[in-house]
Amino acid sequence: MRPTTSEVLGVIQVGLTSDYALGTIRNQLSDSFPSFSLETMRPLPDASEAYDSFRGQYHSTRLLVLLEKHLRTVPVNRMLGVAAFDLYVPGMNFVFGEARCPGHVAVISTRRLKPTPQNQRLFRDRVLKEAVHEIGHTLGLKHCPDTLCVMHFSEHIGDTDRKSTAFCKDCRSDLKA
Repeated sequence: MRPTTSEVLGVIQVGLTSDYALGTIRNQLSDSFPSFSLETMRPLPDASEAYDSFRGQYHSTRLLVLLEKHLRTVPVNRMLGVAAFDLYVPGMNFVFGEARCPGHVAVISTRRLKPTPQNQRLFRDRVLKEAVHEIGHTLGLKHCPDTLCVMHFSEHIGDTDRKSTAFCKDCRSDLKA
């Protein structure tokens, strides 16, 4: 039986291709956010207005705008976009994800989370950490100085691998407040 909640988190593929099963991330997130009802949504196929042909990447803030527009048309309160293409924000070479803080939309990219050689468990862990991190931002959490907390900022994939999938004691306390 699902817990009663007024929060519905939609997980949506952004773009035409996917390299990660949305059902998998939805199931993983249900453990991290048990008070949310999680829904897998139909893909948002056209993200072309966020594409920067000079960089060959997608501007993640523009994707958030697209997700916010889409959020107004669907029966969810919060949305996590999952993209297979590379993301950036001005001033950075790339980002693993971005979110409105606080807000109702977030996006992650799986592109730089794939390990070489291929390791599905490590890939799943990385995707979960970035998804929980960005949803944490939508709930108002800032970056955490605790290197093991899921809310710690990842400058590179080693930071992501080091941190946990869970919130530290201080971040859990901030979430409850």
